[in-house]
Amino acid sequence: MAARYSHLNSIPSGRNVRIIQDRRVLSDAYVPETLPGRDEQILMFEEHLEPLLFNEPPSHLAFTGMAGTGKTAVAKHVLRHKSEELRGAPVRFIYINCSQANTSYRVMYQLNRAFGILVPPSGYPYDVLEDNFRKAFLEADVRMFLVLDEVDLLVRRDGGRLLYSLTRMNYDLDLRRNSVTVLGISNTLNFLDRLDRRVLSSYNPDRIFFQPYSADELYNILLQRARLGLRPGSWEDAALRRIAAKVAREGGDARRAIDLLRMAATLAEKDRSGKLTEDHVEQAEIRVDESEVQVAIRTLPFHHLLVLKAAVDLLLAGDPRPGTGKIYERYERYARRFLVSPLTMRRVSAILRELESQGIIEIEMSYGGARGNTKVVRGTALPPLRLKEILNEVTRV
Repeated sequence: MAARYSHLNSIPSGRNVRIIQDRRVLSDAYVPETLPGRDEQILMFEEHLEPLLFNEPPSHLAFTGMAGTGKTAVAKHVLRHKSEELRGAPVRFIYINCSQANTSYRVMYQLNRAFGILVPPSGYPYDVLEDNFRKAFLEADVRMFLVLDEVDLLVRRDGGRLLYSLTRMNYDLDLRRNSVTVLGISNTLNFLDRLDRRVLSSYNPDRIFFQPYSADELYNILLQRARLGLRPGSWEDAALRRIAAKVAREGGDARRAIDLLRMAATLAEKDRSGKLTEDHVEQAEIRVDESEVQVAIRTLPFHHLLVLKAAVDLLLAGDPRPGTGKIYERYERYARRFLVSPLTMRRVSAILRELESQGIIEIEMSYGGARGNTKVVRGTALPPLRLKEILNEVTRV
């Protein structure tokens, strides 16, 4: 590693090696003027909003698709332009992210504030908040188009109570003057199937599906961000194509692709090399992967941490494929050391599957043998020694 970067000492200190010119552009929160790969969804959404041009209510709508497929970007992009087009019209566009406002109370609090009602963020009866909102909405005499981003988080925690009450409002309104339309954005593909039949009947949205980005689409997104946010000529085209190909194989998440571009550009600046290369992308992949694993470990329940520690320690002890039985024996010892009652072997087996679903370990079935079929750990997201260091840093177990 030292030899690889030995040339850096020879770079004159005054040389301009700045690569990032506009860091905003390298954030997934930035919404550019054009959205590569999403022309079809933009057109469908614009057509859906056409009734507002004639002072008529559009129907409810749902955006569904995996994380990082452009749902939020399309919503913000189209509504930004539609707000300009409808300036002065009796239309109110409101955006609420349900990862932050993840209860009916918090959403209703945001709606109160959107209509100029100042109330404390907690301690108010929900019914009072809802009555305040209804009165203010009627006095405003507008058509409200409400975006509930990550609405599946709200429904998972609070059920469909808010969706039902908002969509039912239209039954009591003079639709020639005012209306409520809800756009629910969900990363859960079967979000609508989880709604109570009564809620789904009232909501009954049209649907726009967002498929994962292809490698070509991701490349065009990255090229756009590079042109907007990096110094001209400061990147290798192969570096962008490597990011696009990797992320497309992993599921087509544009946010991850943009994050890798940001990290690679940052590393290239620190190198003072003057150009973003495939080597910087490779380093960025390691940094981003490790960061994601650390975040995943920080949120694990305590028994999950003990199971993971048991598996990692067995790998470090020289067992290349520790099975459920060995992991359980070591986990039991750790549980007693920390004065907690061990879980059953069946539960520990399920925890191994959960750790795999979070991308921390890889498991496979081993068939036959003295103990019959069993799960074995065949790999980890990071080297076992690094995982042990992270466990020590994060959990001190």
